Amino acid sequence: MKLLGDFFGTILNWCNGLTGNIWWAIVLFTFITKILLLPVSVLTQKNSIKMVKMYPEINYVKAKFFGNKDKISEEQYNLYKKENYHPMLDLIPTILQLVILMGVVRAIPGSDERSPIYMPILAALSALIMCLAQNKSNVLQSEQSKANKWGTLIFSVSLSLYLGVFVSKGVAFYWICSNLMATAQMYLLNICINPKRYIDYDALEASKADLKKVEKLSASVKHKQP
Repeated sequence: MKLLGDFFGTILNWCNGLTGNIWWAIVLFTFITKILLLPVSVLTQKNSIKMVKMYPEINYVKAKFFGNKDKISEEQYNLYKKENYHPMLDLIPTILQLVILMGVVRAIPGSDERSPIYMPILAALSALIMCLAQNKSNVLQSEQSKANKWGTLIFSVSLSLYLGVFVSKGVAFYWICSNLMATAQMYLLNICINPKRYIDYDALEASKADLKKVEKLSASVKHKQP
């Protein structure tokens, strides 16, 4: 972690020397890191598409073996293995983002100073924009439940607000740039690797309806039982 943090800190220092302005250096640094991490972003996009592609089968499994959690888990694992889906892969971009943040904190001058009051607000706003965009257009996040979407949004906005309050304005500015560029990158990935080419959304909706029928039937039976 320390080596990676120092590596990204070296890149930021290079950007600062190239631009001669710390603010433009942060913008350039954020852009470079997005390029460097693009292969990971592409893998994550493809992995997320695999997950949503499996949703119809997963929903039918849940409907078929409703109430049997062990059997559902077993069948779901078999589907993951069949499609070569890696559940932990989606966590890698978040982990790398935190590692990069370590490098930014090390490299930005005055990182021990608190940012002005407007920075936390802008950081939280950038996170809000990113989460709203992801909830609507991210291939995996858009299919999550409302509770999951709201939970992710609240966590991201709260984290950004926290960072904006307790870090320097340079670090907060990096976080703002990162959130906004991540949003732009998501739309570009959706264009280049369009989920609609791989996912049968009609089958997905049909499987959701089938699962809801089973859930309602089960709830009705439980309600009638003495």
